[in-house]
Parts: sequence; structure tokens; C-alpha cells
Amino acid sequence: MRIDFRSRVVGAALIALALIVSACGDDDGSGGDTKEGPTITVGSTNFGEQLILGEIYAQVLAANGYTVETQFNLGSREVVYPALTSGEIDLLAEYTGSLLTFKGGTPSTDSDQTAADMQAAIAGDGLTALAYSPAQDKNGIVVTAETAASLGLTMVSDLAAHAGELTFGGPPECPERPLCLLGLQDVYGLDFAGFIPLDVGGPLTVAALEGGEIDVALLFTSDGVIAAKGFVLLEDDMNLQPAENVVPVLRNEMVEAYGSELTDLLDAVSAKITTAELSELNKRYGIDAVDADVLAREWLEANGF
Repeated sequence: MRIDFRSRVVGAALIALALIVSACGDDDGSGGDTKEGPTITVGSTNFGEQLILGEIYAQVLAANGYTVETQFNLGSREVVYPALTSGEIDLLAEYTGSLLTFKGGTPSTDSDQTAADMQAAIAGDGLTALAYSPAQDKNGIVVTAETAASLGLTMVSDLAAHAGELTFGGPPECPERPLCLLGLQDVYGLDFAGFIPLDVGGPLTVAALEGGEIDVALLFTSDGVIAAKGFVLLEDDMNLQPAENVVPVLRNEMVEAYGSELTDLLDAVSAKITTAELSELNKRYGIDAVDADVLAREWLEANGF
């Protein structure tokens, strides 16, 4: 599980507003006939990446003849997961490690094992996790392109020869967190020259890295700023971070109603989403201010859906 520094909780008023204004999917201008069966309501939590993923899954379903509604910006997992189990929503883009942790399990660095354990944990709630995506949103170690080129860095382990000359920046809690500085020391043997407490992969960290105040930073792997600034995400080659693959979770009622035609379609979409593409989509949403529905439509078209 990534260090869940980000707060994804919104107030009750925002949740209520999201429920009121949730819109029916209107991207059903496909060549296929409308399918007989229940409406599929696609939900999301309350940050940009979730809106983009929700739009991708909702639009591809609508384009293939399914009747779709959306309930976006519902709040944190503590709000959205009960909405899923109760049938208020039917489909949600989740993250394997975080959902497994939410259900009381312990994710590993093995994506297959984490996904299998997660499925076992949610099976009793009437839910099915479909095939997970290559895309992951987890803690990542990032340097500037200049630093990567000058020191020959492509993997986190490459930092071992240089850490004593480099300054690391991240959340204030980082020195005590096993997935942050503690793990980098224990797993990779990295002893940095210094640590500067900043924010949770936010603007302070980005500005410090870009301005040379720090040399190495902790960001989230799908953060749009990585694409926007041309930063280099180093490969976690010794597998410190647990798996956090994007995965659609679907109510069993929908699986039973539509069968493999539905699940195969969603699996095909998930298979095309990479971490780098998700970072670029997040960059275009958060920095370039392109609407999530536009980004989803363009991505689906570009990938043959």
C-alpha cells in the first residue's frame, strides 16, 4: 500500500451534491444496439485520476450499448465502498493494495498475489475484481532529468553509489515510515546526506526538486507533474512498494446479468492503461485543465475503443 498521505474525504454537503448532480451517461452514440439489462452506475472517489478512470469505463460501456449512469466525486473509500456494496453504484476503479488494506489484508509487491488476496477479501461483499491494469498509483522515487542523466540513474538501486551526496525530500513523516526513508535504508541501503520535510507529493516537494533544494523526492507514480516537468520515475527494482494496480471492481449482479461480454470489454480497456499514460492524463487534467470526459474520450479513441 502506498503511504496514504493524501486526504480523500469531502464533507457531507459535497457528497450530497455529487449524488444530486450525478449525470446519466450520454456517450452512447455507438454503432451497437442498446443491450437488455440493468443500468450500470459507475462511481468514483474525489480526485482527478478517479474522475478520468470513471469516465473511461463509463464511456466505453455507453459506446458499446450499455445503459450507464455516473456518480462521481462521492468522497473517500469509506464512503464509496459502502455505496458499491449497497448497489448505489455498480462499478468503481480501485487500487489493489489499498483496497486489500482497507479490508484488513496486507498487500505484497507481487501484483498477482495482491490482486488474488484482494478478490478473496471482497468476495463476501458480492463483488468481483476484474483483470488489473498495468497502471499503478503508489509511492515513487523521482529525480530531475538532469540528475538522472548526470548520475546514470534509471533504478532506485542506482542511488546507492550517490546517496551520501544527495538530499531527499518528502512528507514530514517519511523518516519513520517503512515505505519511505526507513524502507529506502533497509531495502536499498540508502543513507542520504540530508532530509528536508516538505509536503505529501505536493507543490512544495515539486518546487524543491525543480529548484535544486532537494535531489530526490517522493511523489506518486501516476502524478501528472512527472509528465509535466519531465521528471524521471526510478524503477523500484528491489520491490519496496506494494502493488497498487488500478482494477475495476464490479457488483456480481452486473457480472451475472451481462456475462463475459461485459467483463471482457472492461478487461480490454484496463489492459491498455499504463502508469505513464495515467501520469500524462493526470497532467492534462490537473495542469492543462482539460475536462475528464474529454480526456477519456480522446484516450478511448486513440486506443481503438
